[in-house]
Amino acid sequence: MKRYCHNLDNSTFTLALAEYETTHPLNVEVDGVNHAGSYRVMAGSVIVYLENEIKFASYGANRPEIVARWLLTDLCRKADSRKRKAGRR
Repeated sequence: MKRYCHNLDNSTFTLALAEYETTHPLNVEVDGVNHAGSYRVMAGSVIVYLENEIKFASYGANRPEIVARWLLTDLCRKADSRKRKAGRR
């Protein structure tokens, strides 16, 4: 059975695909340590990548870059916490 998407024309589909494929580098400093990750914007959401971690949220009235920075900072803090806990064992 074939399925067709009747709501998207080719230019809209191409634009949506290009938006999904574009990742942007992002750096944050947490407790004096610089962390590098990346993010992409898709369908009103920001998706952030740090090593093998992913976190996403809608950006609403905020700029996507700001939300990406918040998400990356949160991922970095969680990763640092896990490393400290693993070092205590």
